[in-house]
Formats: sequence, structure tokens, C-alpha cells
Amino acid sequence: MEHAPAALPQLRPMSLGDMFDAAFRLYRRFFLTFIGIAALLQVPLAIAQMAVQLLVGGNLLTNWMRVVTRPGSTGSNPFENLPLGQIITYFALVFGLAMVQVLLTQSLMTGALANAVARAYTGRPVSIIQAYQIGWRRFFALVGAALATFLVGAVALGVLGGCTVGVGFLLLRSGNENAGILAGVLVAIAAFGLFALLILASMFFYTRLLLTTQAIVLEGQGPLAGLARSWRLTSGAFWRALAITVLMYILAYIIAGIPASVISFALQLLSAGDLTAVMRNQAIVSGVALLGQIIVIPLQLVIYTLLYYDLRMRKEGYDLELMAQQAASV
Repeated sequence: MEHAPAALPQLRPMSLGDMFDAAFRLYRRFFLTFIGIAALLQVPLAIAQMAVQLLVGGNLLTNWMRVVTRPGSTGSNPFENLPLGQIITYFALVFGLAMVQVLLTQSLMTGALANAVARAYTGRPVSIIQAYQIGWRRFFALVGAALATFLVGAVALGVLGGCTVGVGFLLLRSGNENAGILAGVLVAIAAFGLFALLILASMFFYTRLLLTTQAIVLEGQGPLAGLARSWRLTSGAFWRALAITVLMYILAYIIAGIPASVISFALQLLSAGDLTAVMRNQAIVSGVALLGQIIVIPLQLVIYTLLYYDLRMRKEGYDLELMAQQAASV
């Protein structure tokens, strides 16, 4: 959807209140364009996910219940006659769609949104298709950054988890009863500490790498260079960026999380004891959550992109004309 050129904003360092005010105004002005960008890939993927849940998952659950409730099955092993082929197919499809969502859809969509927001903010709005054409140019760099972040997180989790399990195993192998009790206590404490550490570490690294998409899309950075660029931009502004991140998570929970939770609870009450409705209810809740995400994700990209400009203004003194030329040339 084309828009008339917007009046160029006066670029200046903004307070949190000013930034959110500017973000909501920009979001309202280009609401249909931003929502259209978010929905273009999200909706078809969500339909595919719901189809898997309703058709493959529903059929799997029906066959499973038929095996478990079969006459003469009482006292026998209910896992002997499970439809393993259907189970493998279902979870393979769920995992495959999840990977498409995380690595491909999210990367292309956020790339298109970041550039659409930047151009709208600098008075050069684009249509939905133009936004995706621009985002596609940086698609593989965005996927590379997502993969690099995932691999680092997986390695860190593996190391911490392996150390915890290893200490417990060594204590158990000692043959000492007290050592066994101590091992159980230590593993429980370590598991709790690991969980808390992972939450804190995730918040820290997510905040420091918050502007990776903007660095890759608007500056033409590569995957690792984009991560490093975000790290530099948020240096000295961690608490400011963290505050924005927390506020956006709260807003996302209000818009997407609460409605999905309420509907999930209501569906469970209405279909209590009806196991055949499990997949249907899950598909409905997923659809409600998707609608909330389509509303929230563009707003997140708006506020994060404004934060990107704000930090560049504070750290580098870039004026509006230079940044507009830079966004248009990538």
C-alpha cells in the first residue's frame, strides 16, 4: 500500500516516553502496511500448522485412544501397539514448520519490517511487496545471524548442563550413601541455578543483540558484523534497551498472551473430558496467539528501529538526511 511522503521528523535523542509516543504514532499512520507485512508470511504458515494439528495430530490422537481403550488392553503395555509411523510424521512436521517459522519466516519478515519502518520514519514509505523485495536482499545474512545466535546458546546450554550432570554422576559413582544424597541436593540446586542463570543470560544477550536486524538491513552488515554492531550500539545503553525490551514483552503478553490463555482456559472447561477436542482447541488457541503476534511484532520492530536511530544519534551524531540516504541505498 502506497502512502504519501510523510513529513520528515526532527531527529533528536528521545526519552523513553518520547520514543514510545513516536512509535505509536508511526504505527498508527502505517498500520495496514505493517500489519500486511507481518501477515503475508505468518498467516499461510499458521494455516499449515493448524492443518497439521487438526488432521495429522487429530488422527494420531484418535488412533492412540483406540489402541489404549481397545477391549482386552487392560493390564497390557499400552505402548506396544502405538502408531509409531504417525507419531514420527507428526513430530517431524511440527519440528519442520517450527524451523521454517524461526529461521526463515521470522528472518524475512523482520527484515522487511525493519526497512519499511526505517523508510516510513524517514519519509520514504514503501508498499508491502517493496518491503519484502528489500528485505530479501539481506535474508541470508539475517538467517546466518539467527543460526549463529542459536548455536552459541545451544553450546552454552550444553556445557552448563553437562557440567551439572557430570558432577552428580561422579558423586553417585562414589558408592557413599551420603554422597548420593549430596549429589541429589547439588543437582537440584544446580538445576534451579542453571534455570535462573539461563533467564538472566538470555535477557542480557537478547538486549545486547537487539539491534542486529537493523544493523544488517539498514547498514548492509554481514551476520557476525551485524551482531557485533548491535553489541557496540547497545554498549553504555544496556538498561535503556532492557527497559524497552521488558515493556514490549509486557505489552506483547497483554495483547497476545492473555487472550490466548483466557480462550485456552475456556475451551478446556467447555470440552472437559473430550480428548478428541484437544487438537482442535490447540489450533484455535494458536490462531488467537497468531493474531496477537501479527499486531505486536510490527510494533516491536517500530520501537526497536527508533531505538537504533536514537542510539546512532547519541553515539555518532548522524543527521536525518545521511541516514535516509543510507537506508535507501541498501
